[in-house]
Amino acid sequence: MANTTKKVNKKMVKGLSNIVGSLLLIVLTIVAALLIGHFVFGLFSSNSHNAGISLSDESIIIPGGEYQTQGASISVTITDSGNDPVVLTTVNLIANGKAYNLYSGSSSTTNAISPISGNYQTVQGKGLLIEPGQSVTLSGTITTSLVPSLQTGQTVVILASAVDNVTAQTVSQQVSVVVQD
Repeated sequence: MANTTKKVNKKMVKGLSNIVGSLLLIVLTIVAALLIGHFVFGLFSSNSHNAGISLSDESIIIPGGEYQTQGASISVTITDSGNDPVVLTTVNLIANGKAYNLYSGSSSTTNAISPISGNYQTVQGKGLLIEPGQSVTLSGTITTSLVPSLQTGQTVVILASAVDNVTAQTVSQQVSVVVQD
């Protein structure tokens, strides 16, 4: 009777090792397929660094068309469209062939526009840190002391610059805006 017990135990061990072996073979096949997919098809795109920003919801409005007395309100939303965090360093307004600084992260002077909403962190002396997919809206008032002349119907350019927080690559985006009243 002792011999039959040994045979049963050996069969149980053999059956268990076959199941474990099959599971290991399946796991190794899946890992091999993922590695081949990585090299052939680039399935793991997060391994590459891609920095980018985009501008949206930009507006420049002169209340009543009286820029000399009322100034102009400006608003722009900046989105991190890459897969690395970026530090927004400057936002400039280009009008009448000249660039005017609206926001500078490294400047100790008062900025004409400042963040009013969004997901960002302030990096002292550098600018606003924006994570991938997140946005920040900057808004403020432009006066004649900053931009001497703006008119309703005039086309100006808003230029934003940022630095990739991982690779230190500089990225910029510009958009044309028509001044409205």
